[in-house]
Amino acid sequence: MSSFLQLLLAGLALGSVYALVALGFVVIYRASQVFNFAQGELLTFGAFAMLTLLGLGIPWYVAVAGTMLMTGLLGALIERVFLRPLVGRPVFVTIILTIFIGFILRTLMLVFWGAEPRGMPTPWESMAAVDIGGASILVNSLASIGAGVLALGAFFVLIKYTRLGVSMRATASDQEVSMALGIPVGRILGATWFISGALAALGGIFLGMFPRSVDVHLGFIALRAFPAVIVGGLTSATGAVVAGFALGVLEVLTQGYVNEMLGDFGQNFHTVFPYIVMILFLMVRPYGLFGEEEVERV
Repeated sequence: MSSFLQLLLAGLALGSVYALVALGFVVIYRASQVFNFAQGELLTFGAFAMLTLLGLGIPWYVAVAGTMLMTGLLGALIERVFLRPLVGRPVFVTIILTIFIGFILRTLMLVFWGAEPRGMPTPWESMAAVDIGGASILVNSLASIGAGVLALGAFFVLIKYTRLGVSMRATASDQEVSMALGIPVGRILGATWFISGALAALGGIFLGMFPRSVDVHLGFIALRAFPAVIVGGLTSATGAVVAGFALGVLEVLTQGYVNEMLGDFGQNFHTVFPYIVMILFLMVRPYGLFGEEEVERV
C-alpha cells in the first residue's frame, strides 16, 4: 500500500506539470484556434530563467514570480510579433510557424545556457522527503502538487470572476462579436499568451527539480502532455487539468507496475501509454471528456 501511495503522489506531481502545460495549449487554442507547439520551449526558458535569477542572488520565491513574468512577456511578444500578422491565414501556417519558433528558441537557449544539465535549487533540501502512510514522498513532489493546484485555482478564479476573464471567454466564443462589443481582442490575445507562458514557466521550475534536471531538452515534456489536451477536450480548460492529472498518475503507475510485467517489451512503455490512451479517445470520443462537438448550421 505504501508503494502505491508513493507512486500515486509522484504521479500527481507529474500530473500537475502536465495540467499546467495542457492548460497553456487549451487557453491559446480557445482564444485563437492556434496550436502553440513552442509551449515546451517556453517551459524550458522558464526553467533556465529561474536558474539565472537565482544565480543573481534573488530570493527563491521572488525569482519564481520574476520567471513567470519574464516567460509570460516572451509568450506575449511571440504572439504580437509573429502570430498576430497571420490572423486569417490557414491553420497549418501558424502551426508550422510555432514549430519554427520553438526550434529557434531551443537553439538560442543552447547557445546561451549550454547543453550541460543543471539542478534546480530549492529553498528546502533538494532530496528531502516526508513519511506519509509509510511511504517516503519527496518534498519536491508535494510542492509541485501544491503549486500546481494554487496556480490552476487562481486561473479559474481569474477566468470566472474578473473583467479580463470575461473578455477572454467572449473572445474565445466569437472574436468578431467581441470586437463589435468594444473588447480589445488584440490585447486579450496578448494576455492569453502571457498567461500561457507564465503557466509554462511554473511547470518548468518544478519539472526541473530533483530527481530531474534542467537542460535544453526539458521542453519535450510538452509533447508528453499533449495527450491530456486531446483526452480532456481541445476547448475545455477543466478537461485539460483533469486529464493532465489523470495521465500523470497513469504514466507513473504504468512505470511502477506494468513495465516490469511486459519484460523487455515494457522498457519505457510508460512514455508511450498516454498516446495509446489518446488514440483510443480519438476513436471513441474524438472531442474528449469535456470537449463539445462542433455543430455547423448550413
